[in-house]
Amino acid sequence: MNKLRLLLFGTLVLTGCNNNSSLTYSELSEEDLSEETQSYFQSVKKENGAHLYFDEENDSMVVYLNGENIVQGEKAETFTGFDVDSEEDILKLMYKSEETTDFSDSSSDYSLFYKVNLNKEYDKVKLFQNGNEASFLSISGGVEE
Repeated sequence: MNKLRLLLFGTLVLTGCNNNSSLTYSELSEEDLSEETQSYFQSVKKENGAHLYFDEENDSMVVYLNGENIVQGEKAETFTGFDVDSEEDILKLMYKSEETTDFSDSSSDYSLFYKVNLNKEYDKVKLFQNGNEASFLSISGGVEE
């Protein structure tokens, strides 16, 4: 009986220590974005890369992965995966991409939007592309003062 109580207590402690308990994300369509967020992303639409918009009011951020601007004769970037994780006060945003010259595949994703629902305030946000640390091309949004 004591072993069962100890196991139950250990499970509760470990569950309570899980810092990712409400750190979630979801893929959105452009129509799902607020007018303010859409306006910002429209202003950077001609720039391929990763863009970040902070939505302090909703304790979230939106990541815009853009590869829509395809130059004839060059490879295009498609996005194949996204995930979030945290390590202490560092938020990690990770995505996978591939280059292609086959533009006939209509299922390829040349631009995606992800909403990240934050579970706490983070000191740093790090971006990773295919496992390598990368940089955001642009960052905007509301910042609490």
